[in-house]
Amino acid sequence: MDNPNSLVIKNGNVLLPSGDLVSRDVLVEDERIRNLGSDLEAQTQIDAAGGYVLPGLIDLHTIGIHTESAEKGDLAEYAKIEASHGATTFYPTLFCSPGDNAAHMERHRRETDDLRRVPQVGGFRLESPYLAIASGGSENSLAPISPETTQMLLAAGGGHIKIWDISPELEGAPDAIRQLSDAGVVCSIAHTRATIQQGRDAVDAGARLVTHLFDVFFYMPERKDPDPDIYAPGLIDYLLIEDRLTCEIIGDGTHVDPMLVEKAFRCKPPDKFAFTTDSNYGAGLPPGQHAPPGDWGNILIRDPNDGVRLVDREMMLAGSALTPINGFRNVIRMFNKDIATASHVWSRNPARLMGLNKGEIAIDKDADLIVLDENLDLLYTIAAGRIVYGT
Repeated sequence: MDNPNSLVIKNGNVLLPSGDLVSRDVLVEDERIRNLGSDLEAQTQIDAAGGYVLPGLIDLHTIGIHTESAEKGDLAEYAKIEASHGATTFYPTLFCSPGDNAAHMERHRRETDDLRRVPQVGGFRLESPYLAIASGGSENSLAPISPETTQMLLAAGGGHIKIWDISPELEGAPDAIRQLSDAGVVCSIAHTRATIQQGRDAVDAGARLVTHLFDVFFYMPERKDPDPDIYAPGLIDYLLIEDRLTCEIIGDGTHVDPMLVEKAFRCKPPDKFAFTTDSNYGAGLPPGQHAPPGDWGNILIRDPNDGVRLVDREMMLAGSALTPINGFRNVIRMFNKDIATASHVWSRNPARLMGLNKGEIAIDKDADLIVLDENLDLLYTIAAGRIVYGT
């Protein structure tokens, strides 16, 4: 009771690392989980009222949310919005030219005291420039792999680039992956027409993640059998059975058909599958038309699972409208998994991939937690032992 930095969550069903939900109090002190038990006391108390106490959600890939942009927005405001949707860690994702990526990272670092003011930010993710296919992004955001560009971006990131997307077929990809992996950056296979061998070369060089599996992956069969009845495997087949890789997926049922989501669940080891939002402007806003900043024009949000639609461009899909808590609930309601599985793909597995002391409720883990009611509605988000969202 004497510790002013103490907090206890009472009367909750707590998800343990075993996957069991048990009635426990959770005691938090000095940003860590310090005890799990009964009749625990602290300066601040939260009554979970029979709801769920779960690890905080980790969003590996987010470009925008509400009217904030990972590129041009305010990361402190971005973090508040993410907290209101259950995220205790997120990776703001940049998709610009090398120079613009560098400028955005430098500005964010200046404005946040080198990210110290935004502990929810796990670091930056660079989706560009090392891509073979822009897809929904601009061709002007792409650039050949070069040591000079890599060093310039690493310097601009100041040690905070944590994920870097790379198409395996680009010249110099294995060397870049090896260099970045040695520097502690998680390299992700992305936006590609690569062959299986090019994918395997990327993994051998150190790639450990796959960017939004099934999206912007083009089927390039390996075999040229004269018999058309013979199925020729392609890169996705390899990615699904390569146990060194964690595959992330946009779980809204629009970006990836539910049958393919189930296929990934069955193929990937339980700790090598992660869900993410890849959210964009408009995610988390109520249904209707909105006018985000910049030159997007009007966007339409019909439903969190329908994506962001460009009204002036024939309702073209322009990214995901998911928030982390939407995505978490989808694992249960759309893909028919239990709460433990939903927590694993939204918390435990991303934490393990990124080497974080998070993602599970256990003594001495970081106190990043969410409290949900019986209907899976978000009541509280706790990051680093501090309530950052509460109803």
